[in-house]
Amino acid sequence: MKNYFLDLKDRRLLEVKTMLEERGLNVFDFEENIEKISSFDVCVVSPSYRWKKETLSLLKDRTTVFGGAVAEEFFAEKERINYINLMENERFVVENARLTAEAFLADLISNTKKSLYEQNILVLGNGRVAKAVWQVLHDLKVKFDVSMRDEKECFLSELVSKKSFLLKDIFENLKDYDTVINTIPIELFSDDSFFKKGANVFELASKKCLNENNIKQVNYILCPSLPAKYMPFSAGKLIFNEIMIGEYK
Repeated sequence: MKNYFLDLKDRRLLEVKTMLEERGLNVFDFEENIEKISSFDVCVVSPSYRWKKETLSLLKDRTTVFGGAVAEEFFAEKERINYINLMENERFVVENARLTAEAFLADLISNTKKSLYEQNILVLGNGRVAKAVWQVLHDLKVKFDVSMRDEKECFLSELVSKKSFLLKDIFENLKDYDTVINTIPIELFSDDSFFKKGANVFELASKKCLNENNIKQVNYILCPSLPAKYMPFSAGKLIFNEIMIGEYK
């Protein structure tokens, strides 16, 4: 019988461990038992797991690995194993974005002094996470504006937002907002002088929009791994479902 090796530092994967064991499957800690992994075993790591080349090289041929993006220098190793990038799975990414947006409410409320209904809120971006945040705020009847590069989607976003404008116009608008929620994974601002003094800037993107070395007047709040932090069971179930689908294709 094949064995499952999970990165148990991730709270989601602790939940996956329980789900697998409830089905009578053998589960082991990935890093503690990596030398015991055999061909046809299954490894599951966090989508944000930081691979080391020597770690990946320890895996036997025909091992199945569920994880996230892998750096280009690992491609040779990927060819000899069945590497399944969860972040290339649209079903997983969309559902994970929905959980991220829901979990983000906890950080948004706990890090601001005003009611959501008293804040001037701006969401940057129009990707999956941004749209999930739009939907959560819209469902709560919280008013917010959006800014993005895509002109067509900028107009469409007004179906849920109060106002929208293109990213190129952001610098003349930014000081209007108490709260800015970024989902765009690039550095947009070299410093925080463009923001309203005392503004809350929430970072949901994988790359930071603001140079942290030049922060003087805003509250810059990083929000990594929100589903794992606030709803590990639901986030773990997403990963478990993908394992089952991948296993029985």
